[in-house]
Amino acid sequence: MKMQKKLLSLLLSLVLVISLLPAALAAEPEGDPDRGEIITALWNAAGCPEPERAANPFSDVAADAACYKAVLWAAERGITDGTDEGRFSPELALDRATMVTFFWKMAGRPAPAAEPSAFTDVAADAWYAEAVQWAAENGVTDGTGNGQFSPAMKVSAEQLKGFMEKSYDRVLRLYALEGSYTELFPAFSLEKHLPTWTEVLAPYCESEEQLTQYYQMFTLRFMGELYGQAAVDAYAADPESAVFNCYFLNDVSRFVFRGNSLSGFDAAGKELFRHDYHYVGDESVSYFGMDMGIALHVYESNDPDSGDFRYFAFSDDTPAGEYHLEFRYGASREGLGSYTDGPYAYWLASAIPEDYDDALMDACISLFVTENLGAPETPDFYASLAGEAGTTYVNLFEVILDEKYDGIWQEYCGAVVGAEAAPATVKALKGSISGELFGEAAVAAYKDAPSYRFDCWFIHDAASFTFRPDYTATVTLTDGSALELRYEELGVYTVGGDETMYYPGYGEFCPAFDCTVFKSTVDAGEFTYLFFREDTMQTTYHLEFRYGSSLEDLQGYLKGPYAYWLAAGIDAAADEQTIRNVIGLFCLENMDFSQRSEASLAQIADLVGTWDADMSAFGEAFANVELRMTIDGTGHGLTYMNGANTADFNAYLYQTGEGRGLYVAYSNTEGEAEGAPCTLTTENGKTVLTLMSQEGTLRWIKH
Repeated sequence: MKMQKKLLSLLLSLVLVISLLPAALAAEPEGDPDRGEIITALWNAAGCPEPERAANPFSDVAADAACYKAVLWAAERGITDGTDEGRFSPELALDRATMVTFFWKMAGRPAPAAEPSAFTDVAADAWYAEAVQWAAENGVTDGTGNGQFSPAMKVSAEQLKGFMEKSYDRVLRLYALEGSYTELFPAFSLEKHLPTWTEVLAPYCESEEQLTQYYQMFTLRFMGELYGQAAVDAYAADPESAVFNCYFLNDVSRFVFRGNSLSGFDAAGKELFRHDYHYVGDESVSYFGMDMGIALHVYESNDPDSGDFRYFAFSDDTPAGEYHLEFRYGASREGLGSYTDGPYAYWLASAIPEDYDDALMDACISLFVTENLGAPETPDFYASLAGEAGTTYVNLFEVILDEKYDGIWQEYCGAVVGAEAAPATVKALKGSISGELFGEAAVAAYKDAPSYRFDCWFIHDAASFTFRPDYTATVTLTDGSALELRYEELGVYTVGGDETMYYPGYGEFCPAFDCTVFKSTVDAGEFTYLFFREDTMQTTYHLEFRYGSSLEDLQGYLKGPYAYWLAAGIDAAADEQTIRNVIGLFCLENMDFSQRSEASLAQIADLVGTWDADMSAFGEAFANVELRMTIDGTGHGLTYMNGANTADFNAYLYQTGEGRGLYVAYSNTEGEAEGAPCTLTTENGKTVLTLMSQEGTLRWIKH
């Protein structure tokens, strides 16, 4: 129930995003603007699109003029025809008639509702009459008083800014959206963006399970298939289980905006429609009958026969402000503002610019999370190490190198390299972190060596470390004595920033990593400084850190007195599952997945084929989510969510007994692997693969 309320809160907050006008609207000219400056201001508001034609129709606009591109753009869009005889007159003072006409032409020259009659000083046959009447009917201008418009009056910079703000919805919004858009949520859910999701969601989560729940909430909750009356009926019994459909409807795969012109294309690239649109008003947003106090801005096609694309209603989201776009469209304006009733219920199309890059998607994901969960609390790193009452850490490798855990090492290595090659791989992995050299001795020994072994033991006679949430610590030495210390946080420092190392399977790379650094309040010799990596028991089941007497020396990873050393600890009270987890993580992080052995291929015969995920265990909220997985004879796998490819991986399997084993998936896009215990059973003549991770159990049924 608590999670359902969180989902409802999320859906409510989605519609409460209100952005400011684009910054371009604030960049009005200084002093009274001329014709060149207003065209430049409009061009800026449209996002400074490049002119499509190189030919300059005006003899008085030089190629090096500040307004050159803006004037070419305005001419090809029909916003200006110039003054006379091939001239634009960029320095001519801007009057009110010209200004309103520019806005009217940008809006697509919509016909006013009535004959020109709003102002006594605007003749019915004046060249600007229709533009002024349209502006009056749409609230762009109230005139200058006494029933007059004053068409010849010069426009000030302040007046121009007011005109632009008043006409934003009516004219400039569609120009600000110019470009090509594709669906947001399939792109959101691509496997390559998982590291960003993990990084952004981590501050809100206390466990991997909670992180997974949040990830599913932010992706699957907006990838439903139902909308309209079908959705209303499906969610009537439990509205909190609602899954919003945020895809495009009516076979549209891509939208293209060009000024007041909108086009839609199907997946094959066929243009389904192209119409000019004009603003007709706002629709209040309601949610379960509640007025949300915000509006969708509605635009109508100039073509009365435009069918399902007659009306478009946009939220305040823009690519310039929120990196994405939210909108609705349909044959009827009625119901566009209701999120949970009527023909468009439970549907809000979400789009991202088609040419988005990883940086734009990262920013979009980050904003999407922070808008809906609030600003994350700054985590207390020391408290995460200490737990609620203090945690004692002993040397990790003293624990996991115990022979009684050899079977776990064999499973993880055997899945990747094959059962026969596993013992040699296990030996190599264990040896790589069981070195006895560190500091200057290691620097000298490995100077010309192609590889090296890291010392990952505690040094300086430390037997264990106990960290407490009040920043106190006990260092227990091998002779049984102890040091009682208190630490203060210094900040984040980089280790190995100017160094290069070689690692088999990866080649040369910079080993730099950031550490959160603490200093003892007294001189504690080699325990004065503590350098902690981001690893914690909650995230990686172990702890990696350095300690020493010199802040500067500890920043050398391959040089200095602490070179080739990084202490690894584990909770002294770690249970068997935690130990299994940390061994599995160590193997999968440090193995070479670049070469697939024949032995490992022979082990996956039972995985080859097409599998459908059984979503029934996840409840009604996921009833319309389809997960499909294919694995071919080379071990290459693909996962599809509602038809969209979300993962590209290699699959591995190690059988530990009849019908059970260890399943490993290596992401080809992220270069990371995950493993989970599994079973292979036959149910009703179907082969069932059951994966049992800490985040939950997922059943796959083979075709």
